[in-house]
Amino acid sequence: MLDIMSSFKHSLILIGLSLTITVSAQSIKDVRINEIQVCNVDGFRDEYGQANAWIELYNKGYGKVNMAGCTLKVKGKAYQIPKGDPATVISARGYLVLYADGMPNRGTFHTNFTLDDTDFIELYDVDGKLIDHFQFNPAELSENVSYGWLEDIDGKEKLVLLPATTPAGNNNTEDKIHRSEVFRQADPSGVVLTITNIVVVSIALTILFFIFKYMGNFHIRKAAAKKIDKTAKAQSGGGKTRGVTNDELAVIAIALHQYSKSIHDYEDLTLTINKVSRVYSPWSSKIYGLRQIPNKK
Repeated sequence: MLDIMSSFKHSLILIGLSLTITVSAQSIKDVRINEIQVCNVDGFRDEYGQANAWIELYNKGYGKVNMAGCTLKVKGKAYQIPKGDPATVISARGYLVLYADGMPNRGTFHTNFTLDDTDFIELYDVDGKLIDHFQFNPAELSENVSYGWLEDIDGKEKLVLLPATTPAGNNNTEDKIHRSEVFRQADPSGVVLTITNIVVVSIALTILFFIFKYMGNFHIRKAAAKKIDKTAKAQSGGGKTRGVTNDELAVIAIALHQYSKSIHDYEDLTLTINKVSRVYSPWSSKIYGLRQIPNKK
C-alpha cells in the first residue's frame, strides 16, 4: 500500500513539473525584442548615469516570465542573463531593459557586448531555442533615434524608426486617428456620405423587390401546376376524388326513394263501429256532478 501511495505521489510531482515547464516554455515564446537604441548620446541613462546603447524586451503575454538563463547574441558574442536576480522576471505586458555597454561587471542587465558593427540581435531560451530575431540597419539609426515595433492605423505591427524613444514603455505614443475621423476630414459637408447611403439603400431595396417578386411568381406557378395536376388525376380516375356522373346521381335518387317507401307503415282503412249497451251508473249521472245552490233540504 505504501509503495502504491509513494508511486502516486511521484506521478503527481512529475505531472506538476511537466505542466510548469510547459507553461514556462509557452510564456517564454511571448517575449520579443521590442525596441533598441544604438546611438544613445544624451537620452535614456542607466543606474550609473551613463547613456549607452540599450535593448528592450517585451512580454506580450498575460503571465509572468523569468528571463534568467536566457541568452542574447550578436555577431560573435553572447550574453546569458544571470540567475538568482528577481528583477529578471517580466510581468504580464511588461518590459525589461538591458544595457549594451560591454560592461557585465556593472550588474545583471549590463551585457558583455555593444551594438557597434552589428545589424542583428538574437534571443534564445534556456534550452538554446531561438525565441526572437531582430534585424536592423545601423546606418538608419542616427543619434537618439530608436528602432522597434509600432502599430499602424490598421492595427498591424511593423518595425520602423520610432517617433520617440520609449524604454520600458509602449512604443505607440501618438494618438491614433480613427477611420471615421479621417472620413469626416475628407468629407466635412457629408455630401459623399449622404450619396453613398442613398445608393446603398436603393440597391438593397431593388434587390429585395426582385427577390419577393420572383418568389411570389414561383409560388403562384407552383400552386397552378399543383391544381392542374389534381384536375388531371380527377379526370383520369387515378386520384382519390373524382366527379359524379348523372347516371350515378339517378341511381342514388331511385335508391333513396325506394328506401323511403319501404320504411312507411301502411294501416288498414276499414273502420268497424259496434254499438255498446251500457247500464245506468251513478258515476256517469250529471246530477251527481253539479253543485246545488242553494242547498235543498
